[in-house]
Amino acid sequence: MESSTSKSLMALGLLAGLMIGTGHIGGGLAVAVAAGASAWMARSEAVKRDLR
Repeated sequence: MESSTSKSLMALGLLAGLMIGTGHIGGGLAVAVAAGASAWMARSEAVKRDLR
C-alpha cells in the first residue's frame, strides 16, 4: 500500500505535467518545485521540529 506522501506526489506530478502540456510552463514548474519541497520537508521531519 502506498503512503499518502507518494499519492500526493503522484497527483501533483500529474497536475504539473498537465499544466506544462497545455502551455502553462511557469505554473507547472511552480507546482513541481512546491511538491518537491513539501516532500523533502515532510521526510526530513522539519515540520515536526518547528511545531514544538
